[in-house]
Amino acid sequence: MTIKRTNKFLKILLFLLFVGALTGCSNETPGEAINNGWSDEIKVNNVLSKQKLNEGTIALFTAKGADHSQFNYVGVSLLKAQHDHDWEFIDSDMTAITEDFFSATHRVFHFETEDGNIKEMPIVFGVLKNENIATVTAEVNDEKKEIDIITTHTGRYFYQVNAWGPIEFLNKNGEVMDRYGI
Repeated sequence: MTIKRTNKFLKILLFLLFVGALTGCSNETPGEAINNGWSDEIKVNNVLSKQKLNEGTIALFTAKGADHSQFNYVGVSLLKAQHDHDWEFIDSDMTAITEDFFSATHRVFHFETEDGNIKEMPIVFGVLKNENIATVTAEVNDEKKEIDIITTHTGRYFYQVNAWGPIEFLNKNGEVMDRYGI
């Protein structure tokens, strides 16, 4: 009698594990999709911001090296999702957070559209270490634009889609303190 109960229990347990594995794989969070897209080289700390676009969703995130390294990163990823779940990793880039004035990167994502064409999406992103930086600007769609600064308990970050260099860092008087890129 205990063998029958044990077999029945094992069958139910296996069924639940199978169902859990199927549903667990299909409902990733943006952070899990980014971790998997980087082949678990990093561990996402926080998804700081998401911006929905026609091409998908751009997620700004912070991460730490998964190999217990001392490096912290800020990055952006292009993701696609169905109804805010089943996230698919398309492309991503990161830069190390240093103790410098700022850490900034310009990257062009390349991805295939639904109709099979290759599309480019330029993006700038980074972290601001100097509290005197009041404004960040870049060329967006052929005109200079102020980029939003995202302030969290972990720091101040920025990102902008369709942006090109140079990225300028201005003080509260509008004077250029530093720049990144041409």
